Amino acid sequence: MNWYDANHDYVNEYIDRWNQTAGRAKVGMIVLGVVLAIAGVAVILAPMGAYLMVQAVIAAILIVHGIGQVATYIQTPEFFRNGAQLASGILNAALGIVLLVLPSTVTAGAIIYMLAFLLIMTGIERISFARQMRFYQIPASSMGTATGVLNIILGVAFIFMPLAGGIALSYLLATYLIAGGITLVVEGVSIKKIER
Repeated sequence: MNWYDANHDYVNEYIDRWNQTAGRAKVGMIVLGVVLAIAGVAVILAPMGAYLMVQAVIAAILIVHGIGQVATYIQTPEFFRNGAQLASGILNAALGIVLLVLPSTVTAGAIIYMLAFLLIMTGIERISFARQMRFYQIPASSMGTATGVLNIILGVAFIFMPLAGGIALSYLLATYLIAGGITLVVEGVSIKKIER
């Protein structure tokens, strides 16, 4: 860990890094969001076989997204790092690996709680990041707060919804994918370079 240097301009360092990666992040988030939303719609259209059909694709997307979140955490200047982002990245990657490795009969019962915890952690990370952006007077923080609250509400709803077989799991998985996709698209669209 680096010690705090009062002579260093951490806000400008963060803004410079943000502006360097804003374009790539915008495109990446929008594309990933659209893919997740399309996968969610596919699950709704074919609920009985959807879990098996999209399991590998969803696992790969979650692993890539999780690795991306961990990489973003590492590249963020130390004083702007958010532990919830690191936890969310690790959980996304772990959920992807679980989906990829274990048979669906094993994961079907536990996945709903993993999705719920992942949604709640992602919501906390979004709210925390939006709060940091607001504190440093960086624009577009309200969209992050809104998507964070939505993720937490969905996560809590997942915990209290009864799991009534494969069809319910398919619809819950579809809801997770669509909500995650919309969240990423909305946040991707709201990403802009920071004017000084």
